[in-house]
Amino acid sequence: MAATTQDGHEPAVAALVTRVAEAEAELHAVAMRWLDPLPMPAELTLRQLQVLSLLRASPGVTGAALAEALDVSTPTMSGIIDRIASKGWLDREHDPADRRRVLLRISGSGTQVLADLEGPAAQARGRVLARLDADELADLARLVERMRDVARQIEAERDRPGSAAGG
Repeated sequence: MAATTQDGHEPAVAALVTRVAEAEAELHAVAMRWLDPLPMPAELTLRQLQVLSLLRASPGVTGAALAEALDVSTPTMSGIIDRIASKGWLDREHDPADRRRVLLRISGSGTQVLADLEGPAAQARGRVLARLDADELADLARLVERMRDVARQIEAERDRPGSAAGG
């Protein structure tokens, strides 16, 4: 049996994981040097940013589902939702199938907050990707899609009751 590192990888695989992490960190550092200061609204917290991102990805989600996704209590999430709603960054609507449930959606101004924050990074990414040829882009797309699929798999395992990943 081959020796493994602390994270369970064989040494050759661990070296590749390190290469990927180091290259990704350097890419991030280079891109950050290109960016002007981000137009971060002073009143926007990291947790609110997470909620806005989740609302954009999952329109019509409930506060309870957001609380579960971010591993906070429902009362805590209710306060976060109230603060975001007071800024006009989300819309609430009653579920037509169950009027007791409130469904949440990111508003147009909430979408604009995210666009303002993500725009400069998207431009930096575009500058880099523009220098890759079609074969390199195809390889990158395949690998990023695979990473996304693995992340979804891990998330599903984590969410499965009684799973080792679920804690």
